[in-house]
Formats: sequence, structure tokens, C-alpha cells
Amino acid sequence: MNKLIIAAALVVFSMASQASTFSEERQLQYIQEHQSAVATYAEKNGKPMPEVQDYKYGMKIDVAKFVRQSKDPRTCQVYPRLMTFEDSEGTLKTVRYSMYSQCINNK
Repeated sequence: MNKLIIAAALVVFSMASQASTFSEERQLQYIQEHQSAVATYAEKNGKPMPEVQDYKYGMKIDVAKFVRQSKDPRTCQVYPRLMTFEDSEGTLKTVRYSMYSQCINNK
């Protein structure tokens, strides 16, 4: 469990060094929440914590079981989002991609 928490903390720390606005801080909070939930899922299911892979255009994604997606910060801008899933071999994977945030109830 300690290795999973350390791995999640390293991802969050590396992204936290880039945060400069409230919306970025909120994005980092959502990523931290996502990674913490994935660490719990991985431990519960006896799987190693996945490394975050950046999505590249045309990348084949084999989703056999959807696990979790990070929250939308509703910032009306492009932001990073994480999706975690198990592939057809049962391997836990996390992909980071950019997405335009929803603007509904942006308060």
C-alpha cells in the first residue's frame, strides 16, 4: 500500500509544481482524488498501481472494464483528465488526456 501511495503522491507532486491558478489547483485536487481512489482499487484487487500514460493521437485503447475518470473542474478551458481502466488482459492502466471543460455551474 505504501508504494501505491508514494506513486500517487509523485504524480500529484510533479503536477503541483506547475499549478498557478485556482482552477489549476482544483484540477490537481481532482487528480489527487483520482489517484487515491485508483490506489485503493489496485490494492483491493491485487493489481499494481498503473503509471500515468499520456494519450497520443491514434493510440489504441483496450478498455475491458472502466474503473474511474477524474472529475471535470468546470473551468471553461482545456484541462488534463485521467481515465483508469482494465484492459482485456486485466492490466490496470491510466491515461491522461486533454479535454475542454464544461462551463455549466462554473462558480
